[in-house]
Amino acid sequence: MPAAGVPARVITISGEIATGTSTLAAALVDLQPGWRLSKTGDRFREYCQLHGLSLLDVGSLPDEVHRAFDLEQRAMLEDEQRLVVEGRLAGWLARDLPDVFRVFCHAPLAVRVSRYAQREQADGTRSLADIRHRDRGDREKYRQVYGLVDYRASEFYQLVLSTAKASPRELAEVVALRAGLAG
Repeated sequence: MPAAGVPARVITISGEIATGTSTLAAALVDLQPGWRLSKTGDRFREYCQLHGLSLLDVGSLPDEVHRAFDLEQRAMLEDEQRLVVEGRLAGWLARDLPDVFRVFCHAPLAVRVSRYAQREQADGTRSLADIRHRDRGDREKYRQVYGLVDYRASEFYQLVLSTAKASPRELAEVVALRAGLAG
């Protein structure tokens, strides 16, 4: 829980590709009336479109673009209420905000490959290669932009959650309870 018996004002859901962050975030919003969902990927696409930037290769966008967007993300994390924010760096960006509950999702690589293959209608070989490429690219970009060694480090999160076996609803119930929203 964020601080001595105080329910979370914002919840972040972070994790690598195909760990179920979007599904968990949507299930959590469904479970909590009045809460809204902010998907970082959608917001970043809107940000780039607004600023006339191409998303063909996110990794090649200048570091200043990523920093400017993340400053807007941080302001949202500081100001909003009853918001679930899904995104790779969301938890790290909120790491020092005491009323934000930070969740990191993980799943075995085989589960992630299966999910990705189904979602992207791709074969397992391509799915594995895409996941490895994106995971490596994300880590390299965050190191380059912020000097961040590993956004996945448990020290940035109050709850590290395996998404491999439980249903999204069950996981959402765990998150809500731990964030002080249910129970």
